[in-house]
Amino acid sequence: MCDAIQLEASPTARPRWGVLYGATLSPLAALAIVEIATPPGALATVLRLGLALATFVTMGSWVWSSRAALDLHDWCPCAPAKISIRVIESRRPAATPLPVTLDPLPALSEEMPELVHH
Repeated sequence: MCDAIQLEASPTARPRWGVLYGATLSPLAALAIVEIATPPGALATVLRLGLALATFVTMGSWVWSSRAALDLHDWCPCAPAKISIRVIESRRPAATPLPVTLDPLPALSEEMPELVHH
């Protein structure tokens, strides 16, 4: 894009790799401890499942929270000048309520003379 030169990404939007490593290594270390210390059985199976699920949920939440930084990670500094982004709203805007006008009620005798008896 920038004359085929790969430049550094913007320092303001960097993925926090240390957070990912710390958040995934602790459940994986606990999983290793469960494999070593827990005898086979239902408890070991439940612990394995819980720790593996916790690891994947943690990784998924990190990817979700870092999605903007991951997108900008490979951009070069000249990208904003050469790329145009079109934003398409996926939801309809909320309907604006119609203004309520309080007109005085017409007199019944003027509007419907056949229903009013004097």
